[in-house]
Parts: sequence; structure tokens; C-alpha cells
Amino acid sequence: MTLRKVVLGAVAPFALIFMSSPVLASTWLKTGGVTKTPAGHYHYCKRGGRHCGGQKVHAPIQLNSKRWSQLKSINAQVNRAIKPATDMQTNGVDEHWTIPRTYGDFEDYSMLKRSKLIRAGFKPSQLSLAKVRQRNGEAHVVLVARTSEGDFTLDNLTIRVQHVSQTGHRFLAMQSATNASQWLKIKGTSKKPPSN
Repeated sequence: MTLRKVVLGAVAPFALIFMSSPVLASTWLKTGGVTKTPAGHYHYCKRGGRHCGGQKVHAPIQLNSKRWSQLKSINAQVNRAIKPATDMQTNGVDEHWTIPRTYGDFEDYSMLKRSKLIRAGFKPSQLSLAKVRQRNGEAHVVLVARTSEGDFTLDNLTIRVQHVSQTGHRFLAMQSATNASQWLKIKGTSKKPPSN
């Protein structure tokens, strides 16, 4: 076997990451000052929820074929396993954030995905819940995975893990990398990874 075949064989699986979801350039969300914590998340933390409080900041996760596979499989697995239902239908209130077992709405999907990815080896500071506005104007929550190749979203509306620039969402706020109970305004995007 030639050296060229060995090198191509090693690179090919990672190259497939971007063939199904082309990324023109790595892009990360740029955050600004502290903003109001969503009411549902505030009450979730008051109840002692896991996705709250101070956390050690780590560099964006190195995106390789293993990590890409984990992002895709966990996104698809949770989207299939959880049946959509509003907080009013499941808990009798407008906002009740929780890690779902069978039913949940968009933020519940995102928290379950965050839990599963942390168990798979991602660090909490590499995974942030984010408030977005959909194209139709509706409020929504997605999970943002901060990687060496940019920020990617895991969304209950699609099985595709998408680069933040490909979603069509307007990003409004996200959890701080240093404190998951604190939310930061999103001021746009950057071609440089965040320094935290």
C-alpha cells in the first residue's frame, strides 16, 4: 500500500463530515453581555437541575469523525425517542423545563441531548442551550456544540446537525461557558474561536 493511500484512508472519514453539510468557513457565535435567563431555565435551576451553575471552561471540542458521529447519532436518537408535547400538555403550565423521558418540547429535547453528549465525553462548557427565533417568528431553543470547526446546532426540528450559519434561525442568547445558569446576548458570528 502506498503512503498516499494510507493518508487518504485516514482523512476520508473526516472529510465525509462536511460533504453532507458543506461549511464554507468555520463560524462561532459571538456573545456579549449578560441577558435575562429564560423563565423556564431559571425555575429548572431553582429545582436543582443539572444544567446549571459554574463550570470549568474547556477549548472547543476537537471535531473528528468519532465526535461528529456522536453529534449526529444523539441528535437523531433523541428526536426519534421523544414525542413532541407542550409544557401545558405535560405539566399544566406554560413553561416547565426538564429532561424528558417520553414527551417534551424543544428545550427538553436540547437538555436531554446535552446530558447524553456529556456522558459521551463532551465537556459542559462545549454545549450550550441557545434561544433562537425561527424564520416563522416563533421562539425556539436548540443545543449548540462548540467545536474546533465552528458552532453546530442540534435541533428537534431536523435530524441534521447543522452549522449555525445554515439553520435559518436568528440566534438571540445562549448559556455562558463559565456558568450554565447565566445567559449571554448573541451579537453575531466570528471566524475566530472564542477565547472565553
